[in-house]
Amino acid sequence: MARQLGYGGGVAVRRRVNVGRGVALVLQARRQKLVDSECGCGGGRHASVAPSVAVMTAAGTSKVEARRRAREATRRANEARAAREKANIENAANYMVAKARLAEIDAWETERLAAVTELVRAEATKRRAGTRAAAGAAIRLLRESGETLTTIAELTGDGLGEVRAMLRHAPKIEKRTARKGSHALGGFGVVGPSEGPGGGATDNPEAASA
Repeated sequence: MARQLGYGGGVAVRRRVNVGRGVALVLQARRQKLVDSECGCGGGRHASVAPSVAVMTAAGTSKVEARRRAREATRRANEARAAREKANIENAANYMVAKARLAEIDAWETERLAAVTELVRAEATKRRAGTRAAAGAAIRLLRESGETLTTIAELTGDGLGEVRAMLRHAPKIEKRTARKGSHALGGFGVVGPSEGPGGGATDNPEAASA
């Protein structure tokens, strides 16, 4: 009986030990499974290091890229600003040169107009003198043909004063002094004194009255 009890007690102890070991193995397996699951989702002591390194690397890379892009954008902006400033300087210089040329053109115009005006006035004066001389010569020829200033005014439609004034511009008649025993000749360009309405000679056509 004692042997049986002793044997039975030993069996029970062994079973308890085996059960304890089994429970320990189960608990260990569960813990391992839990650790494995935590490692798979980013948990655990070992798994927590790798994601942190990956995140830091990505953040560092993004910051470096951002700095590079910022430097590139700044460089492009500086180049554009420099090009714009260069163009502005060139355009401003062109404007100032054009304004200076305008002033030079104004001065040139004034000088040219003064010179041309003087030449034109001189030419006009010369032409007027010749034209008035021709008009006066025509009036003188009318006088020599027997017309009076009044009849010439009526014939031409001009006033008596205008006809008389135009007669003053007639070319002067060249006269030669007659030698003793000779008389004035009217030939070879020598024109004798014109006769008045009464047939008398007169040196001044204007002295004749109408």
